[in-house]
Amino acid sequence: MTATSNDIKIIQAESASDLQPILGDDHIDFIKQLSHPTWIQLKGRDTTRSRAIVTLLHANEPSGLKAIHQLLKDEITPQTNLGIFVASVEAALLSPVFSHRYLPDESDMNRCFGRGGRTNQEQLANRLVGILKEFSPEAIVDTHNTSAHSDPFAVATSRDAKTRQVTQLFTRKLVVLDQSLGTLIEQSIGCPVVTVEFGGFLDPNADDLALSSLERFIAKRRIFDIEPEPLLELQSPLRLEVQPEASLHYSTTVESASDITIYNTIDQLNFRRLKANTAIGWTNQAGVNQLVVLNSQQQNIAKELFLEEAGFLKTRRPMTIFMATTDDHIAHNDCLMYLCPEEPRL
Repeated sequence: MTATSNDIKIIQAESASDLQPILGDDHIDFIKQLSHPTWIQLKGRDTTRSRAIVTLLHANEPSGLKAIHQLLKDEITPQTNLGIFVASVEAALLSPVFSHRYLPDESDMNRCFGRGGRTNQEQLANRLVGILKEFSPEAIVDTHNTSAHSDPFAVATSRDAKTRQVTQLFTRKLVVLDQSLGTLIEQSIGCPVVTVEFGGFLDPNADDLALSSLERFIAKRRIFDIEPEPLLELQSPLRLEVQPEASLHYSTTVESASDITIYNTIDQLNFRRLKANTAIGWTNQAGVNQLVVLNSQQQNIAKELFLEEAGFLKTRRPMTIFMATTDDHIAHNDCLMYLCPEEPRL
């Protein structure tokens, strides 16, 4: 059975021209040549500084990999030393290629950081953090796609100036996360670590943005000289989840056999402010009981945020949502969406 390797292949190159033999014709050839999790280290014009890119922590989110492949094919010369980590290679290669978030019977790779090292994935995550610390980059970008339609946005655990300066190379939206999920951005590596969600994995605009913005990140002489620009910032988002036993359906019509039916156009509301009493689907009272929204005290506050009214699932309070998925597998195994509720008026 295919499994994630806990070993990391190391490739060091003086220039991108040295990497041409492993690139192949496209990103699929490239990933086949790598075959295992791989760290590529490329010398830059300024060898006293470094930057790093991590891609394919989720194996079905290829925009970052496509951009890296194209930039290396074009023989880009990075401004600083450049480290590139290609993570879930085995999962990406599992047929059909780039269709699995992670391997069957394994875990979400971006939930394995800071764990004890019991599994190959946790060991791989720990080794990556060790490599990044030794490489000592001035900034790290972790590339992702969303599972449904979405504007591009960044996620970080800080909104300090350097984090915002990295973010503005890619997007004007920043989500500041304060939950412990086992992600790369939560690790203390000594520099800003920013996840960039370029948009939906089937959206050609996401591929275009990944290419243009990663080129800026690689080629820009200084990324911390320009003052941070105003960003749309969402602070301390919460996760809307369903109980494992809940039946969930996405449709334009109610599925009477399901506890919860979510509109299959819910992703069109990503980064939109929803007013109180906005319907997002259908449910019964039992379905509302299947919702989970944990606050910072690990209390389930779902009933403070959602209600059932005449068969509709509605918001109780205004909120902004993002990363709303239309994939029931992701909804069950991760979450339906993230949300930032507004405080009730006194």
